[in-house]
Amino acid sequence: MSQSKRHGDASKEKENPFDREGFLYSVLNLPDTASAEDVRERYKALSVLFHPDKQREESTKDTASKRFLEIQKAYEGISTCFATVYDIYGFEGTHMKWPPELRSKPRDELVNILNRSKWELEAQRMEDLVRSQGRVVIGVNASSLFSNIEHVESAPMFHGWYGRLQGIRVSSFALRHSFQREIDDKTRLILTTRAPSGKFGTGSLLGTVKHQYSPRLSFEATASLLRAHFVMMKARYQNEAGTYVLQTSLSPSFEPAFPPITITHSRRLFKDSMTQGVLICHMGNQPHFSVNIVSPHRFGAKSDPLYFDREEPQTKLGSWSGFGTGVRQWSCGITLAGMGTSTRAEWGLVFPELMAQASLGLQLSFAGPGWVVTGAWGDEQAGITTTVGFNAAGVDLTLNLSYLGQRLVLPIVLAENGNAPLAYLVTSLPSAAFLLAYQFILKPRRRKQRAEFYRQARKELLEEKSNIHREIEETTLLLRETARRHTQAEKIKEGMFMRLIARALVVDVTVAIQALVHKSQLYIPGHRSKSGLQGFYDPVPSCAKCLRIRYTFGGRMHYCEIPDYKPVVLPLGGK
Repeated sequence: MSQSKRHGDASKEKENPFDREGFLYSVLNLPDTASAEDVRERYKALSVLFHPDKQREESTKDTASKRFLEIQKAYEGISTCFATVYDIYGFEGTHMKWPPELRSKPRDELVNILNRSKWELEAQRMEDLVRSQGRVVIGVNASSLFSNIEHVESAPMFHGWYGRLQGIRVSSFALRHSFQREIDDKTRLILTTRAPSGKFGTGSLLGTVKHQYSPRLSFEATASLLRAHFVMMKARYQNEAGTYVLQTSLSPSFEPAFPPITITHSRRLFKDSMTQGVLICHMGNQPHFSVNIVSPHRFGAKSDPLYFDREEPQTKLGSWSGFGTGVRQWSCGITLAGMGTSTRAEWGLVFPELMAQASLGLQLSFAGPGWVVTGAWGDEQAGITTTVGFNAAGVDLTLNLSYLGQRLVLPIVLAENGNAPLAYLVTSLPSAAFLLAYQFILKPRRRKQRAEFYRQARKELLEEKSNIHREIEETTLLLRETARRHTQAEKIKEGMFMRLIARALVVDVTVAIQALVHKSQLYIPGHRSKSGLQGFYDPVPSCAKCLRIRYTFGGRMHYCEIPDYKPVVLPLGGK
């Protein structure tokens, strides 16, 4: 049984193990949800085992003293943290996750930090009561830059381009702002204002109520609160078979007596794939029917299964290039709408390490072919998206900038006809900018980070190897007798006992794990590193680890590999 080393970030300063998340609980081998009684019982058991006065060999007393002090500190830290958090936050606070470094703070400092944290939490809750999102759309017509103007062509170059620049104008402006408030855990109220020029010219005020009746059924209604009266309603139902959405709108201005209705149904097509089929049927003034298939596929996960483990701290360097892991997605569909009938296909890539994504969409209709190229960079906090669209009606460039829920959208008309060379040129500019930024900024930065990581890791390993190995060997010696008794008891009843596995691995923790076996079962809580367990050795704390276990249960050999931050529950199956 061993821990193998994987990629990760190097710490520039020597890390204090007690600052790692869950380390105090790991020392006692307890889950974060352990009660005060569980903590006391585990503390007593380990204290007896590692108490310096209980050691017969002089060579192991130093290591036993160190482990005993770790156990003492872990118990005191957890007990003090429990009491202080309970005093300030009440029972709710004992179930909240706190930074691990708080457990080593003095009580006075801990009280100040918790009081300040409580005030900030209350302020955040008040801010969350009214969530604000803004959107500004400024339409720009810049077709004069690339149009054929006779007097511009015959004029000198400076005056020609000056005339083209003068032709740029703002074609539209719209402002939208929304405020969201939670009425209760199932109901939300949203107020949205829209300023000219928008759909209603003089502005509008919309009120939306969203209610979640059950985990499967939700309802949404939007009403205009000013002169243009209308009501839009949407119901959504989701079960194992798929998702159903029914949407309609009511208004006195509708000429037909029957209101427009849109029905959408989506479902997963295959059990072993994320491919989905989507049917959309609209009945109204302009009826249409569409069929779509969407199929996302994750790549890079098989070669590095830990990378997509969201429970692990995000300290890994990821793939060498940043393009090694991600999601690729394709979709296709057809829309039947009379003369508006069209077919489309789209292919896209998402690279989470670089926070970038790109897609290419193709469309064919009676008006002619067209395509859309989209590139995005950023996350939920801030980002930028560029979209270039080309069809017979012209060439459009849309810039979308977002920051903390506020969004600025700039749709720019570059040509009012199908200018294919211009579309290729505009598409190549942001693509070339990203490739240059990656080649000369992102790629050298990633290489530098990796080189520094491996240099620091080798340095730390060489500096601490002798002392750590000595301590681990002495700790293993202290646990050997307990492990031997457990092994003999398990062999008698054909229970679970450990076997040594591949010799090329870094650390052998067979004795440490066997000492944790109880009644033919092994349980180690997850959501934190196992490096705090007695007898474990973590040569590079900043790396991701994998625990590889070969054990015998019921007279049969078993083998498993468990990521460091996953819980260990063995045996995996019955005899």
